[in-house]
Amino acid sequence: MALPLSLILNAKDVSPRKADNLDHPLRGLTTTEGNAVSCRSTVAGSSKTAQYGDLPVITLSPVRGNLYHRRMSRSPQQFQHLDQHQNKRQKTSEAPDIDLEPEEDPDEPPEHEFDFNKFNIFKAFFNHPEILHVFTTNLEPDDLLSLYAISKDFHEFCNRRFTAMILGQSLPRAKESTEIFKWKVFKNLCQDDPAGRLNQEASPRELKNGEIGIPIRDIPTFRWLKMVLHREQVVAEILEVLNNAGHRLPRHCSLVLKKIWLTMGIPDNGRRIGLMHNKKFWTNKDLLHGTLFLVKLDMHLTDPLSGKGETMMRKMLMAQPGLTTLWQVLKREELCNQFDLMRMYVHWKWRPRPEHRGMPICGIPAEHVGALQYEGYGKGTQKIIPPDALIVRESIKRKLHMQDRLVDMMLFGNINSKTFADIWPEEPIGQEEEDAWSDTDDSSGEGENEAEDVVEPDDLNLRG
Repeated sequence: MALPLSLILNAKDVSPRKADNLDHPLRGLTTTEGNAVSCRSTVAGSSKTAQYGDLPVITLSPVRGNLYHRRMSRSPQQFQHLDQHQNKRQKTSEAPDIDLEPEEDPDEPPEHEFDFNKFNIFKAFFNHPEILHVFTTNLEPDDLLSLYAISKDFHEFCNRRFTAMILGQSLPRAKESTEIFKWKVFKNLCQDDPAGRLNQEASPRELKNGEIGIPIRDIPTFRWLKMVLHREQVVAEILEVLNNAGHRLPRHCSLVLKKIWLTMGIPDNGRRIGLMHNKKFWTNKDLLHGTLFLVKLDMHLTDPLSGKGETMMRKMLMAQPGLTTLWQVLKREELCNQFDLMRMYVHWKWRPRPEHRGMPICGIPAEHVGALQYEGYGKGTQKIIPPDALIVRESIKRKLHMQDRLVDMMLFGNINSKTFADIWPEEPIGQEEEDAWSDTDDSSGEGENEAEDVVEPDDLNLRG
């Protein structure tokens, strides 16, 4: 039934519920003074009285107010406060003219409203670890290291999943280098797991505190990550320089260069030879592409007109502990004059006269003169075998007959092996051309390791 406006404005409880002796309150209209008025109606054809559901709150006010107050008038919190006061009204039998306004400060935002001024998207990521992990994989390594150093929460988050975070950085950027330069090989670039997880593969032994137990497992560090990214960049730029100079190489040479770098990092002949004997690591295809790289490098380091096929420059660069020196030479950052060339040769294999022993030569300390030709880079007495010589020896041992392919190696990237048509410098080498050159009877086999002293890459212990 309709209620007169004067009755609503007077806010007197004269609803039919008193006539029917009803004790339960009926929520209905809300006036500007905050008093509730009930409303009931009788369904036609029935003696029972039907009660409508909660009616929307209506504010009768000539002043519309701002948006916040208009939304507050329609807020569900109004009904909650009405329920609370109606319950108090039933228990205490107080007068109906109680204050039904909310107790909160009207200037404060309601609880169901969101305060964007206090929202921090970075802190919200910690409630979703999977999203935060994806966020870390998209950061640059330097930015990730800075964030790891300055944020305590992020520091603790990374410590709980440090290996996954480092591999999430290395795999998308340097997948081949991550597989070749495994972090378990470089013990000096590892650390104990901050989460305290034990190495389940290790047997009980004496720990640092003197007790007997299973040690904490090793995990990669940011130093290993930077080493992997550096080596990936160096190999890519070496191939780019040679390709721009006209000495084009297939894509597989990128993997072969990384295997050469790993072999150069072994400081003794025994493990170098054992790794070369490993046919699963150094396949026949790898030896073929390794020989191709050495031929192209000799062509680049020899003058095409006045050169006499000198290979001493390549031998000196392959005797270094890594490919960083070769990369700097190809970029014209090292060996820019004859004096630098003499200093590198002195460090490599210069044998001073008896009267000059114990004296620095060309700025090289006396203990480092001729040190690179020995095992341990000067710590041993046995001359070390460089990786270029190891590739030639292993090819002869496996009877690959590389000497029959030298002309094809020099022509690779310049002449099509099938049509003998010229390949222009701006024309990319197709995959079919690479497969046709390397897929031969003497280079496609990958036999099992024989009963000989073979070294697995995972068993190496190198310094990064």
